[in-house]
Amino acid sequence: MATQNSSLDNLRKGTYTLTVLGCGTMGTAVLAAILNSSFSPYPSKIICCTGSENSSLKLKQTYPNIEVSFGDSNLEAVAKADLIILGCKPFMCSQIMESIKSSLHDQLIISLLAGWTIKNLQTYSPYIARVMTNTPAKYGCGMAVVSLSDEAEQFNDLVLKLINPIGKAIKLPEKNMDAATSLVGSGPAFCLLMMESLIDGGVKMGLPFVAAKECAAKVMEGTAKMVLESGEHPASLKSAVCTPGGTTIGGLLVMEDKGVRSGIARGVEEAANIASKLGKK
Repeated sequence: MATQNSSLDNLRKGTYTLTVLGCGTMGTAVLAAILNSSFSPYPSKIICCTGSENSSLKLKQTYPNIEVSFGDSNLEAVAKADLIILGCKPFMCSQIMESIKSSLHDQLIISLLAGWTIKNLQTYSPYIARVMTNTPAKYGCGMAVVSLSDEAEQFNDLVLKLINPIGKAIKLPEKNMDAATSLVGSGPAFCLLMMESLIDGGVKMGLPFVAAKECAAKVMEGTAKMVLESGEHPASLKSAVCTPGGTTIGGLLVMEDKGVRSGIARGVEEAANIASKLGKK
């Protein structure tokens, strides 16, 4: 079994064991991104903990290069860890962490849980990295916001190397994490609602569904890339699409009449408000 000092030393030397505790949607997305990437220092061993033998076997079939565990064997997997990625559902966190508490020895914990603050998680280790990412991470085009406890700052570079493979990671103060939970974590669902609306409009005007879906997806993908690569404000790029008296300005005014802009902005606000309550006990 590793000890506190040896785990921290292993992290500093870059010869560390990574245990993913909870391989649900986000835990698996980050795992897939790490396995599909190459960086240094890379984990010497990756162990994934699940709640059942069936889910453990499925995970092993999908990712043959990892070790898996389930049930009581998760205690040993946690004990071997120098670094833990906590990827369970937020409402399950207390139960899971209490069940493996005897195997914890102040490892670095990277939490993917919405609402759980660094202070909440420091019940289990001083070394906490709080990360909010999203489901596109599975495809290497996700976004992540990272906050670190003071004790974990020494591992800043390692945390960013582990999280960057999901697409892009940026570091922000923890006070911004609820907003990041909304914009980054919930954002894909908001974008998918907008995409679905574009598809519906295309179908209404006679496009086949498959064609409308492909067009809408590529329009959103291309527009996002244009914003990122040009560095220009979205409003400036939007204006460049609007021909006087043309189709685009006509459609935009109808959307403004319907409150599309304020509806989306208020949706982000409401999701952030909900996120602020998730970790409260």
